[in-house]
Amino acid sequence: MTRIDLTRRQALTAALAAGMLTSPGVKALGGDIKNSTRRQLKVGMSGFPRTFDPVIATDTAIRRIMPQLFDTLIAFDHAHGMALRPALAEHWERIDAQSLRVVLRKGVIFHDGSPLTAEDVAFSLGPDHLLGPGRGGMSEALQSLDRLQEVEVVDPYTVIVHAKGADALLEQRLATWGAEIVSKRAFAAAGSWERWTAAPVGSGPYKLVDHKLDIHVTLAAHDAYWGGRPPFDAVEYRIIPELSARMNGLLAGELDLVTDIPPDQFSAIQKRPDLEVAGGAVQNIRSLVLDQTDPVLKDARIRRAMSLAVDRKLIVESLWENRLPIPNGYQLPSYGQGYIENFPALTYDPVKAKELLAAAGYKGEQITYRLLNNYYPNQVSGAQTMIEMWRAVGLNVKIQMMENFAQIQRQPVHAIYDTSNTALFLDHLGHPWREYGPNGSLPKLVGVWRNEEYFALGAKLQETVEADRRRPIIRRMLEIINEIDPPSIILHVSGQFYGKRRDVAWLPGLTLDLNFGPFNQALSRT
Repeated sequence: MTRIDLTRRQALTAALAAGMLTSPGVKALGGDIKNSTRRQLKVGMSGFPRTFDPVIATDTAIRRIMPQLFDTLIAFDHAHGMALRPALAEHWERIDAQSLRVVLRKGVIFHDGSPLTAEDVAFSLGPDHLLGPGRGGMSEALQSLDRLQEVEVVDPYTVIVHAKGADALLEQRLATWGAEIVSKRAFAAAGSWERWTAAPVGSGPYKLVDHKLDIHVTLAAHDAYWGGRPPFDAVEYRIIPELSARMNGLLAGELDLVTDIPPDQFSAIQKRPDLEVAGGAVQNIRSLVLDQTDPVLKDARIRRAMSLAVDRKLIVESLWENRLPIPNGYQLPSYGQGYIENFPALTYDPVKAKELLAAAGYKGEQITYRLLNNYYPNQVSGAQTMIEMWRAVGLNVKIQMMENFAQIQRQPVHAIYDTSNTALFLDHLGHPWREYGPNGSLPKLVGVWRNEEYFALGAKLQETVEADRRRPIIRRMLEIINEIDPPSIILHVSGQFYGKRRDVAWLPGLTLDLNFGPFNQALSRT
């Protein structure tokens, strides 16, 4: 059985990291706090979170706040290639292919002062929480935690997590979005989901103290945090949808950090000695959804031709300063043993695209592109660039500007539209399967794509543990969504770039999450 522990070196590193921004003599691990020199961090971001409970939704605005409020049992270490590290779990070990024994860290204190116990874990990962308000299964956490069968309480600090069947990814599921541990006692005291989501109680490095719709979210340091004293006294998120206003706030010194900076704004930041650009590629893929039910796009040859007509290298070079990689299929190298290294690269082949269009009998029928005004950085510029690429091979694609995703996904869609998808855990099942599996966004939520072979292969993959047996299944699933029956056009790995003050000790991670706690890479690198 595999057993994972927080080593003494890691513990010391966390303790030292937590003290880096404090004055001498401060005890980093929840001790007396004197002569604090911590700053209040002011963050400008583009959207307000629609919930503060981690299981209900996974919007970018939500994920930028969740790591401050909550912890998972196991965590992805962004400073060490997304390797798993202990968090609320002091250590864990496999019992068999579908069961994991987890020993909890003692001395963890929730924001309301109550201690973490096994009952909190069982509640957080149980149906009363995961199924969301009304127990209707609306929780987006079910996309990654639907394989959990039961959390068995052994004693106050030990649980056994049981999967519904053999599961090679159980450890990763306990580290992913939606697996955050909340206070059972505080949830019961709230009395309703509405009151709970307005002021949830976790064990993270910061606690929620105030929020006003579309204006701000304010957090205060949780100085009893098990992982070390939080490096900031408070974190204020100011909701500023307009890029120009966020940039002005940074340049005027009113903000310490701003999100969603496109490359055309880099120079304004980099010419200032007190500012810098941070960020890069994250565990997310940008793509275009293709409606399989559309009279034109129902022909897989036309969908394939649209992909072959896109010069991704030119897009990345011209719009992203060549800072983003182009994946070989819908996968990332971080998948480890689940990554198919020799899967074919995405191809730019306009000649082949024209041949496929001719074989499909395409005669210039209009394809609608439902487009938002730069919800994603460089979205409009990218769309205009692709329109010209498609025109060059004979495709007639017209832009229809929309105001929000509700309009874009209004049925019947009969169009293409932009999307992005984060790898909740590092495997095909934690990434494309979330979009294309039978309970994924495209088949279930929007209703624009189905492939029964892909569904059956995914069901088989969920029950397969051995890496050498999983890889052929994954390869075939990639072939279906990349070549045979593509539900989307893969563009590139997504980038997340930030403008920040140089004197703020913070580094972005490898996902959309923001982490301002003592385990941030800027503080915890070894």
